[in-house]
Amino acid sequence: MRDELREELANYLLNHCFVIGNLETTREKYYLISNNEPELQEIFRPIGYSIVINRTLRVAQLVNLRSAGRIELRKYESILLLILRLLYVEKRESLSVSEQLVVITVEEVEAEYNKLNLPRKLDRRLLEDAMRIYKKYNLAVMLERLESSASRIQILPSVMLAMPEQAISKAYVQTRDELLKYQKTISTQEEDESDD
Repeated sequence: MRDELREELANYLLNHCFVIGNLETTREKYYLISNNEPELQEIFRPIGYSIVINRTLRVAQLVNLRSAGRIELRKYESILLLILRLLYVEKRESLSVSEQLVVITVEEVEAEYNKLNLPRKLDRRLLEDAMRIYKKYNLAVMLERLESSASRIQILPSVMLAMPEQAISKAYVQTRDELLKYQKTISTQEEDESDD
C-alpha cells in the first residue's frame, strides 16, 4: 500500500474511530482497511491501538487497548446514543437481509426519549448537538435538517459497537438499583403520610 494511502487511512481511523463498509462515502476505505489489516495493525500496535473489524456489521473500528482516549459524552448525549442503538436493533429486525441502511425519524427518537420521563425535555438544539458528535464518529447522520418530527436520521451499524455490552449491562443494573431506591423512598414517604 502506498505511504500516502496508509497515512490517510490511519488518520481517518484516529479522527473518526469507525469506518462503515455499507456507507457509500467510506466503503472504499473499509475495504482497504480489511484487505490491508496486518499492515495497518503494525502502525497502531506501538501506540496501544488495534483495528477490530466486524465483518457481520461491515464496520472497522479503532480500539485503544488500554481503554484510554475514549470520547466522553455528556449524560443526554449518552442517553440519545442508547436510544439510537435501541431503534437500530428494532429496525434491523424488520428489514430484509439485503437492506443495509436504517433510517428513523425525529418523532421516533422523541417517543423513546419521552418514555424515560427525564427532567430535561428533548429539544432540537440538544438533538442537533448530539447528532454533530455522532456524525463525526460515524455513528449516525442527519439526512436533512431536523426541522420537524418527520426529519430523517440514518443510524449507522457502528452504533452497536460504540458502547461495549458490559458497559450497557453495568449501567442497566446501576439504573435499576437507583430506581428501586427511589421507589422505596416514595413508598416510605407515602406510608408516613398515611400514618399522620
